[in-house]
Amino acid sequence: MSERAVDLLESVKRKRSEVFQRFCPDRLNGCSPADVRKVLVIDAASRSGSSFLHHLLSRNPDVVSLNGESLAFEKLQGLGLAESESASDFIPEDAGSSTTLASIAEDILKDSGSLHGTQTNDVFPEEDYPVDCVQRLILQYPEIDLPPEITLTVCADALRNLRSTTPLFSVADYWLEVLRELRRRSYAVSPAHYDLRGSDPAADFPMTHDLAPPPFNDTCLEEPPFVAPQPRRFPAKGRLAAKTLLLKSSSNCYHMRFVKRMFPKARFKFVVLTRNPAGAISGLMDGWLSNGFYSRNVGRLGALAIRGYSQDRLPWTMKWWNFDLPPGWADLRARTLQEVCAWQWSSANEHILRDIGDQTIGDHLFVRYESFLDAQSLHRELGKISEFAGLEGPPPADAASSLRVMCVTPPAPQKWRKRRETLAPLIANRRIAELAVRLGYNPGQWENWP
Repeated sequence: MSERAVDLLESVKRKRSEVFQRFCPDRLNGCSPADVRKVLVIDAASRSGSSFLHHLLSRNPDVVSLNGESLAFEKLQGLGLAESESASDFIPEDAGSSTTLASIAEDILKDSGSLHGTQTNDVFPEEDYPVDCVQRLILQYPEIDLPPEITLTVCADALRNLRSTTPLFSVADYWLEVLRELRRRSYAVSPAHYDLRGSDPAADFPMTHDLAPPPFNDTCLEEPPFVAPQPRRFPAKGRLAAKTLLLKSSSNCYHMRFVKRMFPKARFKFVVLTRNPAGAISGLMDGWLSNGFYSRNVGRLGALAIRGYSQDRLPWTMKWWNFDLPPGWADLRARTLQEVCAWQWSSANEHILRDIGDQTIGDHLFVRYESFLDAQSLHRELGKISEFAGLEGPPPADAASSLRVMCVTPPAPQKWRKRRETLAPLIANRRIAELAVRLGYNPGQWENWP
């Protein structure tokens, strides 16, 4: 890792530590990773519906969830960064010291909590919420020197103003006000980097032929589109053991053994979320061609020449990789975009099945993305997941109309058909066809896939 990168990561860690120690030292109520007893992991390839499922499960009162993905905290400790052509999202079980492991686990808890409104007699977290927002901004814009005290003042003032004038709290309206004030103070933040509305993601992240550059030059901790933190409150020490910590990251499939070491006293359960290759690959292509999902600047290791993505007139497309970084990515730099996306889908699912085979993933439940596309099957699947995970209460009655998060265009059956001719030879590829069969999808009937 370059000296500049090391210095930048250390600066981010110092700021986050300062914010925690000065402004919310009691946020965890004396809890530590050793107090976590139940963990539910959503394990899936990118573009398989994991963000949507995380959004719905987070509304359960038995769940403690993060604002974003845990991958940001692994990157913050120098893991999963693209420092060589052989580097990837794969993190071996023995990576990092015990101190590093503890730091990641603690960062996960500091970002976690039960969503406001899910608990009996819930009180809005007036003090914790602005601090959580400062911590998230520091992660999202590591290359911008956001002074913790000034940023907290902006976040606290925006919350006070909004709550004094509006009876119903809106995360999107609040975050827009925070970003507006930071921009007024000449900090280069922008609503265009966020998935704020969810209900109209195409408007927030329009697919255009003129891509926008990523909001950083070299170092990305949280991949855009960024999340807008929601109000959360951490459970009391005596109640954490009864809660289920919900983890979701598109890169979980590459370091599940490592993740399990973070919470050594917890029982892990896994929701293995699958999606047919036509839909998933097309969804990945949509993401690569949107204004988000940049994950790593690999340009210093050699220019990207991905046909259908990289363009001389858009120099960042010759540097920035999107989504997860699978082993073998360096051999894909001059391939077509559809081949890159097919590799991402295949590699992720192969690692998941391998983990199931060697019992790294033990107690698990297979769930299909396609079951989320109509209200009746979505309600049924959420019930199965809740029963499997031991979560009390019925699924949200409005689940089917809930905000669709982190999607380029609204979900719909057979969206992938716009790329039928492009996808046909990929589905016929032996590796993809055999993997589809293992996941329960019949390649011989691929044109009928939802």
